[in-house]
Amino acid sequence: MIQNKTIYILSFITFFTLIIGYYLGEDTLGSGREDYEYHIRYLEQFSENFILAYNEFGLDQKVLIVRNSPFFYMIFSIFLKIGISLEQLRLINFLIIIPFFIFFFKCLDIKYAKINLDTKLIFASVLLLSPTVRTLVIWPYPLMWALCFFLISLFFFLIFENTKDLNKKAKFAYLNIFFLAISAYFTPNFSIFALYFFYKFLVFFKFKKEIFIIIFINIALAIPAIYFIVSKDFYLFKSNIHAFDNSTKYNLSNKIIIISSISFLFFLPYISINNFFYKIKNNLKIDQNFFILLFFIVINLYFYNFDTVPRNAGGGIFYHFSILLFGNSLILFLIFIFSLYIFKYSSLYNIDNIFIFFILIFYNPQFTIYYKYFDPLLFFIFLFMTDFKEEKSFNIKKISKKYYLLYVIFLSLNFGKHFINY
Repeated sequence: MIQNKTIYILSFITFFTLIIGYYLGEDTLGSGREDYEYHIRYLEQFSENFILAYNEFGLDQKVLIVRNSPFFYMIFSIFLKIGISLEQLRLINFLIIIPFFIFFFKCLDIKYAKINLDTKLIFASVLLLSPTVRTLVIWPYPLMWALCFFLISLFFFLIFENTKDLNKKAKFAYLNIFFLAISAYFTPNFSIFALYFFYKFLVFFKFKKEIFIIIFINIALAIPAIYFIVSKDFYLFKSNIHAFDNSTKYNLSNKIIIISSISFLFFLPYISINNFFYKIKNNLKIDQNFFILLFFIVINLYFYNFDTVPRNAGGGIFYHFSILLFGNSLILFLIFIFSLYIFKYSSLYNIDNIFIFFILIFYNPQFTIYYKYFDPLLFFIFLFMTDFKEEKSFNIKKISKKYYLLYVIFLSLNFGKHFINY
């Protein structure tokens, strides 16, 4: 009972810090407030002249540099149009946390049927410690809304996987597609996950009529976005936010190395120190798979060139830690190599997980690799989408506590980074 009270108090304190953060204008990401204040102009333009704002959106980058879909600004401009102030708009944005947590709890209930309230509260507290969640509920930005609708789409996907009613499976698949499309309209990066879900639906439905309906729904929902991208190509190929040659801008090795290191960070709570060395000892084999992985590592290290670009292009915690200590990417390389073999010895290399990994690579099509695009997305992916061979042996309560500790450290580092210059 004492432990329960401790968890309730801890959860309350964590939520209370977010409330305090809202009133103090907390910005643990470092650019949340700046992004919000910069993009206010789009909200105002859409509220003043919707058609003109849409026609000119993203075209004159000498005046306005933008790399987002206009959907968020179009929707939120309605509030300004009816007389709601920008400060009231921030409060409306803060309320996104309600459906966000409702569907997070629903996903936990489906995926982990025996999970207790204590563990759910710890996981909820983890999200309240997320620098991305904290900053983006305080300073309105499309990504937070995209994450919420992505979570709703995950909810329907989990129902799809767990329901035994064959007649309802198609309905849940359609709902998954619909809410993923909304997520993608807020932040186009999320559209790439449609490939993963389609693959899972195809495995189940094969070539029955449902799969053709799924194809039709995907195409129908994508047509407005495709038209927008074709008519206003500034999102991928014409963005001049960072001017680099194509060999740097579209270097997949940079993404593979950095995203692997970020994935490893979010995988840490699943590593059990007690079994860690035992697994390596019993699974370490110098076989064909070992050399395939080694070849993959060498190829990506050879083509890597991310450390030649400005520091504001992202790169994740291990990259910046390495630059801070050594002025190069040595630590990042070591984490990359280590992570790939840890994933191997944790039996994560299967078709589903490898597919998700490459989805993550193309989920980040732009040159910059900011961890805000992976927090808490990777948290959701490991909890709800990753195919763990030894899932039944996991102690989900211990994992929740490890995630809490990880995010306490993570949030502290984000507060502290403002005092570090290099």
